[in-house]
This record gives sequence, C-alpha cells and structure tokens, in this order.
Amino acid sequence: MEKEGYPIKIIEGVYQSMAGFIPLLIVVAVISVLLWSVNRLLLRRAGLTTEGRVPRQVTMLVLGIIGLIGIVLALPVAEATRGDLLGLVLTGVIALSSTTFVSNIMAGLMLRSVKSFRHGDFIHAGKYFGRVTERGLFHTEIQTEDRDLVTIPNLYLASNPITVVRSSGTIVSCELSLGYDVPHHQLEPIFKTAAVKAGLQDPYMQVRDLGDFSVVYRVSGYYPEVKHLLTMCSRLRKAVLDHVHEAGIEIVSPTFMNQRMIANNEQFIAEPKTTDSFEA
Repeated sequence: MEKEGYPIKIIEGVYQSMAGFIPLLIVVAVISVLLWSVNRLLLRRAGLTTEGRVPRQVTMLVLGIIGLIGIVLALPVAEATRGDLLGLVLTGVIALSSTTFVSNIMAGLMLRSVKSFRHGDFIHAGKYFGRVTERGLFHTEIQTEDRDLVTIPNLYLASNPITVVRSSGTIVSCELSLGYDVPHHQLEPIFKTAAVKAGLQDPYMQVRDLGDFSVVYRVSGYYPEVKHLLTMCSRLRKAVLDHVHEAGIEIVSPTFMNQRMIANNEQFIAEPKTTDSFEA
C-alpha cells in the first residue's frame, strides 16, 4: 500500500512546491503586461521626436527598476534571503551608475535640468561645432557646417565647457591683420561699412593685438537670425576683403617678404588722429 501511494505523494510534493511560485508568476505576468502597455502608449506614438521620448524613457526606466524590486519581493524564499537579494539588486543598480550607460543618462537629465542649450542652438564643445538637431536620453545630435550629423554622448557634453550661440541672435566677427602704416581711424569706417553690407546690425571695430609685424583688427556686428550663421560669417569676410581692397589698402601676411627701396629717413608710421578723448 505504501508503494501504491508513493507516486501520489510525489505529485503532491511537486504541487506544493509549484504553489509557492504562483504569486511570483502572477507578479511577473502583471509587470510584463504593465511595462508592455506603458511602452506602447508612451514610446510608440507616431511623430514622436527623440527629445520628446526622453521623459517617457525615464518613466520606463523607473518602472523597470520598480518591477525588478517587485519580482524580488515576490520570490518564495525566506525573509532573510529576500532581504539579501533586495540589497544585491540595489547594489547592482548603484554599481551600474558608474558605467558609461547610466552616466550618459544622468548627464542627459542634468543637461535638460540646467537648460544650458536648446534645440536649434549652435554649440561649440571641444572640437565639435554645429547646430543642435536632436536631444536624447543618451546622446545629443548636432549638424556640422558640412551638413553631417554628429552624435555626441551626453557625458562628453557634461564634462566639457559648452559655448552656446542662442537662436535669438549673436555677434558675428571677423579678424584681419594689417600693417602699422595703415591708420586705424581710416579702417574703422571701412570695416563698419563692410559689416552693414554683409547684413549685420550695430557694427563696431576693435584693435585686438599689436604684433611684431602687424596690427590685428576685429570687426563685429549683431546678427539677429542665426539660422544661416555659417553663411553670414563667410559673407562678412568677403565683404571686408572687398571694401579693404576697394580702399587701396594692401593686405600682406607677416610671412610674405616684400623688399622695397626706401629712403634713409623714411618711416612706416601711420598718420595719427588728433582727438581730445576716445569715443566709448
């Protein structure tokens, strides 16, 4: 009789063992359906941009961590073992925060909270310069002057200084070095006229450096529409060249050797402008 009841006892033992996993299976099923539904509702909407996906991706990440903790709590193990497993999970999550994957996520959230730049701004970070076209949870995409798309990890942007050209307007500048024989007061109206012809507003000139062989000038102006910033920079340089040449001013680089016959008492000094005070 004992032999006849032995298979029944085995089946009952297996059933009792499986019964302990029923709550775990229910929790896994509920979490899987919940994550699938949320992912379908939040991330698979038509026309959703990369930047628009960031809050939804963060939501999915948080729900995934909560679901993992829920699965650990539903395991049919002793309380002490469950506590150890929960601590192991939390330790693993914290350890992942030191990896590049999670570091890019944290950097992306930091950049969005700081709001140092926005979609459409021109940025200069390290060796990269371009217009921001996409802002994701892991990376930022910029379009360079060659119309190429460059993907930059958010961790790189968070670790390097960023120069931002606001979409509301910026200052466009051009530098040019000329000899000491050209008076600066003669160049100022020429530079301002060139800036206006190029399409800039409120132009001004600066003397940037007094070198051994030449003087470095900078002509600048306000450009309210930065959509064509790179084109405007090129247009300003061309306008400066044209107006300087029209004025009969020779542009010679310091490495150009030009030999001329000069008198013994001849000096290459520009005619100074006599004024009581400098204009601000």
